Amino acid sequence: MIHLVVDMGYWTKVSKRLIVFLLTILGIYLAFKLAVFYMPFLIAFIISLLVEPIIRVLAKKTSLNRKTCAIIVLITASIILVGIVVIGIVAIISESSNLLQGLNRLC
Repeated sequence: MIHLVVDMGYWTKVSKRLIVFLLTILGIYLAFKLAVFYMPFLIAFIISLLVEPIIRVLAKKTSLNRKTCAIIVLITASIILVGIVVIGIVAIISESSNLLQGLNRLC
């Protein structure tokens, strides 16, 4: 008759690692599902971190209050961002038309 020796410490380690693995998979799944909800807040937080020093310097250098400085900086940043996007779109359109003209010459 064969006697099997069962090491309970081994099975508790395996079960703990399995639970940690399953909780990690569940956490990653929930993070991806909730990313749609949290992404606007994350973007707003990053923008506020980038704009805050500019607002502080502008408020210190001028006699304007903080609210006015924030409005000025956000409008300026928005105009710059829209300008960059418009320049990018114009560049993409002009390059794609040049590419199509080049392809038409080859054919």
